[in-house]
Amino acid sequence: MSHLHKLILVIGFFGLVSNCDTKKEYTNDITANMLCYTLAACNKSNPSKVGMIGDSWTDLLLGFPAVDALRVQLEKNHGYQITGATLGGQTLNAALNLGLHFQVIDQAGADIHSIILSLGGNDIQARLSEYSSNPDSVQAERLSTIKSQLRTMIQSGNAYKISKYGGQPIRWIIHGYDYSNPFKTPVILNSDEGCKSAFASAGIVLTDSEVPVFSAKQLDGFNEMLRSFTKEEPYFYYVDLRKTLGGPNISNPDLMLDCIHPNSLGFSLLAGKLAPLIAPITKEGN
Repeated sequence: MSHLHKLILVIGFFGLVSNCDTKKEYTNDITANMLCYTLAACNKSNPSKVGMIGDSWTDLLLGFPAVDALRVQLEKNHGYQITGATLGGQTLNAALNLGLHFQVIDQAGADIHSIILSLGGNDIQARLSEYSSNPDSVQAERLSTIKSQLRTMIQSGNAYKISKYGGQPIRWIIHGYDYSNPFKTPVILNSDEGCKSAFASAGIVLTDSEVPVFSAKQLDGFNEMLRSFTKEEPYFYYVDLRKTLGGPNISNPDLMLDCIHPNSLGFSLLAGKLAPLIAPITKEGN
């Protein structure tokens, strides 16, 4: 199910209700809160120094505390106040086309100096069937596209911030995810991303020993692209989270909710690794 369909479904179910509280203290206007939390579309300013644009690793279920993903972990346990657009299923391509980086800058205000990104995983995994014939070529093409889109987001975002508020460019921080566990059972119906069943459905024939190798190759390629990109963009920072939950090539199943998503304990460990590594950049948190 796409992130847009999830958003429409939950908004339709709960109807109109309240605020835009980044700490997940929901009052009456659930719809307004979700729009603010997932798309940074708030009905009032939400000033902060740190922004975030992310996928299900930052918000698994439309801002509701089913699992404490990275955004909640940073806010609750590491002293962050975040203005963000975080939504499960989000892609870098969609975030860029929607202008979410501009929206976050608008909502955060003149003091924003850092934006944390959790994007690219869904772009890599989309349309898995395309990998069946020439996986190396497909992966190389997608990584090239992701790098180009990151460059566009960073450069256009910094130009927009300086034009609107003046001051220094924003520092953009991205993590590269941790290893999946393709042998976990999907917890959401018709949502088996990263699972052995997804590869089989896409026509990618792999043995049990080959599945984690294939998956890890995608992840490692993504991380190495991010690492090399730091040499090209002076305001881009990369954090390697691999092996936090186990691996290579498979994360500890006790720390995973499903094939690609950690559970709350897993996210706690990831945030515990991420927070001190980005503190010198964000000058925030604890």
